[in-house]
Amino acid sequence: MRTFTSESGQKPVDDWLRSLEPEAGAVVINVIDLLEEHGPGLGMPHTRPLGDGLWELRARDRAGIYRVIYFHWFRRTFGLLHGFTKKTQRTPRTEIETAAKRQATWLAREERYS
Repeated sequence: MRTFTSESGQKPVDDWLRSLEPEAGAVVINVIDLLEEHGPGLGMPHTRPLGDGLWELRARDRAGIYRVIYFHWFRRTFGLLHGFTKKTQRTPRTEIETAAKRQATWLAREERYS
């Protein structure tokens, strides 16, 4: 499991996780652990495809609904791109677009160093 790092060294998913209440953070980390344990075979209700190689990792507690958008990067390694607290029925397009831009940056960097 790896998380996106910006050009300035920021790790947005890590920062978002730290901003959550401890109970919420634990619920999200538990689902991340499930993804690490089960790999691409982890399905609903924990993951859902968003299209274009992006997936939504789904977590919830009594206080809210949390999502981490990720992609299958290499073998059993996943790239965590974007985390957010869901406030609408559908995943907002802006959240998916943020993740897609980060994925493009990630893959361009990898291509540069290959």
